[in-house]
Amino acid sequence: MPAIKTVGIVTKHNLPEARKLASDAATFLKKLKVKVFLSGRISKEDLIKKCDLILVLGGDGTFISVARRMIARSVPLLGVNMGQLGFLTEVKKSEMYQALHAALKGELQVSHRTMLECSLTRNGKLISKNPIVNDIVVSRGAIARIFDLQVLVDDLLVTNMKADGLIISTPTGSTAYCLAAGGPIVAPNVPAMAIAPICPHSLTLRPLIIPDTSVIKLVPDCRGGSVILTLDGQTSLDIKTGDVIKITKYKKHPLKILHSLERDYYSLLREKLKYGYRD
Repeated sequence: MPAIKTVGIVTKHNLPEARKLASDAATFLKKLKVKVFLSGRISKEDLIKKCDLILVLGGDGTFISVARRMIARSVPLLGVNMGQLGFLTEVKKSEMYQALHAALKGELQVSHRTMLECSLTRNGKLISKNPIVNDIVVSRGAIARIFDLQVLVDDLLVTNMKADGLIISTPTGSTAYCLAAGGPIVAPNVPAMAIAPICPHSLTLRPLIIPDTSVIKLVPDCRGGSVILTLDGQTSLDIKTGDVIKITKYKKHPLKILHSLERDYYSLLREKLKYGYRD
């Protein structure tokens, strides 16, 4: 990893403890002759343009809010958990200074995570195109009711499903909503996408793992109620009948996440999800 001369700090909104820790981190870094930019004084997009490293003080939602802006370039992210589960913000508050010092010395391992790209087309016109860190969800709006959704992979029909919704997940997102919906845990270095139905109207419709080189197309039938496309749990779009949702691997660059010296991915599974624990 190139030398770190500039660090951006992003904090969780309305959390005084995070703002205090950000101030302390800035003081620590400035003593080491590192230039610091604080979110709020500069946009997240400009942080990504200017910085060699971004320190995120918050939960996974705060982390994703930065990660999904890695469009023009990919800046390594170091997450300090100020929330609850903190699967992406894996560094504990007590470990922050040690982790920062190790990052500046180039001692932290960098995980390169696959991102997806989701585009929405209506009547042949591109409505939106976004990079995805965790997942794409197609679901009903205010009324909980099943709807029809055609699922194609590489222009081959997978199924015409009836369900409450569908999740398309990256390996990184496999431990989030996808897992809650009964999907598999996918190790972050596996080049794959997960397709997980939400409460399908058939017991034969099970989660599916496909290569991340595939192209997924979703064609929802919105008759009988609203259908919503949700991106990383942070952006939502209303879907109309005839819309085509296309999902591919984000090809510009992977997401770069710096890891704590104290734990690896499988220790995270044991620590955060109690994986394999018995009463």
